Amino acid sequence: MRARHALLCFVSLGSLSFVGSASARLYEHLFASGFDIPVDAPGSDAEAARFLTQASFGPTPSEIARLRGIGYNEWIDQQLAARTTLVRPFVESVVAARTAAGQNVSQNHRVDRWFWIAAYADDQLRQRMAFALSEIFVISDQGSAISNNYIPMAEYADVLGHDAFKPYRTLLTDVTYNPSMGKFLSHFRNQKPGTTTQPDENYAREIMQLFSVGLVQLNMDASPVLQAGNPVATYDQTTITHTAKVFTGLTYSDAPTNPANFYGGAVTNAGTYNPMACWGTELFASTSSNMRHDLTGDDGTTATAKTVLGGLTIPAGQSCADDVSDELDIIAGHVNVAPFVSRQLIQRFVTSNPSPEYIERVATVFEDNGTPAHERGDLGSVLKAILLDPEARAAPVDASAGKLREPLLRITALWRAWGARAPAANAYGEVIMSAGISFLSSTGQKPLGAPTVFNFYEPDYQQPGPFADQDLYSPELQIHNETTAYTTGNVFYSYTRKAYVGMNLPPDNQTLPTDRPLLDLAPLVALVATPSAMVDLANARMMYGTMSPTMRSTLINMVQFMSGASPQEKAWSLIYLISLSPEFAAQR
Repeated sequence: MRARHALLCFVSLGSLSFVGSASARLYEHLFASGFDIPVDAPGSDAEAARFLTQASFGPTPSEIARLRGIGYNEWIDQQLAARTTLVRPFVESVVAARTAAGQNVSQNHRVDRWFWIAAYADDQLRQRMAFALSEIFVISDQGSAISNNYIPMAEYADVLGHDAFKPYRTLLTDVTYNPSMGKFLSHFRNQKPGTTTQPDENYAREIMQLFSVGLVQLNMDASPVLQAGNPVATYDQTTITHTAKVFTGLTYSDAPTNPANFYGGAVTNAGTYNPMACWGTELFASTSSNMRHDLTGDDGTTATAKTVLGGLTIPAGQSCADDVSDELDIIAGHVNVAPFVSRQLIQRFVTSNPSPEYIERVATVFEDNGTPAHERGDLGSVLKAILLDPEARAAPVDASAGKLREPLLRITALWRAWGARAPAANAYGEVIMSAGISFLSSTGQKPLGAPTVFNFYEPDYQQPGPFADQDLYSPELQIHNETTAYTTGNVFYSYTRKAYVGMNLPPDNQTLPTDRPLLDLAPLVALVATPSAMVDLANARMMYGTMSPTMRSTLINMVQFMSGASPQEKAWSLIYLISLSPEFAAQR
């Protein structure tokens, strides 16, 4: 029996495309286990593909084989240890090259880099987590204050990548001090109260409502705490007013250390994206009346305490850094954070309607990761709990299980399923993935491009009709309408009919497109004589075997009746129709 295991592992290993350390790690793991199949290995390719649909930007044949060889826990552990694939250094180099050549620059360089990472980077789980976090801790290039900040926004993407598995408190700190977040939610250069002005309350409001605790007090299963049958508010306007005073005095980290230059620009390019600094005693010696942080009261002389979340108090007269640190400790330590954040992460990875028990199990890990250190808010442990929970791994039986795939995740899954070949880098070093598509208007989504701080859709959205009637949540359906159904179809047409290796070109275009990945149709073309085998392969690659008998029969008939079509046309047509289908759109 052991010999058979060794042979299976050898064959699987030989079929993979590993580079460097990833191959070495797997080889060591196989030897360490004596070539035994791990006890937590998926029982089938379909189970492996379902897990990878949840945990990555889409399954690939090689990653399915690797997961089956090492098991769920080892796969996650390797991903938790994977180095972050960066956005900002790449975008910096492209912007520098284009600027030197007198060419225009735009947010498209950042978007193309995001798509490349999603399609080809090794740190899939980290990048999927960063994407999920970007839909909770939202900044957007639709905001005028940062619409032209290509490099700082790329750095924000890297912050989410670096912090994807770190403690929640660390993430909250880095988000708070990030200048792109500061500009988007108005606490950049926010000033203390004066005789005629008050601090901007935008960040004070959203850090509580959207990033941490929500509007009502929660039980560990995310159900509302009730008093006399009514939900209990988490905070009030007074809390917001006092919290806004905390987030005053923040500006560029390398701004000139002179109170008169509070509105001055950054000295270096790095100053535009490095964590902000507080204008207070940390930077220069001056009287408190000249400081931009609220060290003193509204009258500019009397030191006053700040009453913040949970009725807790931040002492009067502290430095900016101490005020912010105390505030973030208070927010991160609130009892709501574990269920509030856990539920949203479950929605992003597994299901729109997790059971209360599922939420509570994950929130419990959020409160204590189970290590000797009893770390709270360990996002890596939280994500592992989400993906390995029985409700995530069991085959779905309830009609409410699963979620609608986001349009961007449908695109990346398409590329990864069919081994899409990335375009070659152009003269400026950029790899163009976006095919000239305006993703926000076409699909309702764009990386770091939500219409508002409330994301593309809200976690509590209920589509009118059967969903709302059954009190079910359907966040992604908030951007699905008559228009996006049509325009998203056009996007998939651009990535199938107009994007495959060996495609027939019109007489006026003798070169393959260089602004999009090209699908490898060879596996389907090889089966063209057997339409049922073509459909079954597409079912396995794109839908982990969940295609309904009716859909399968319909697609087989379609391929059979395309008698005059080339093998390539049959292949891309099959992929295209599956990509448009409700069954592919539903992640079960």
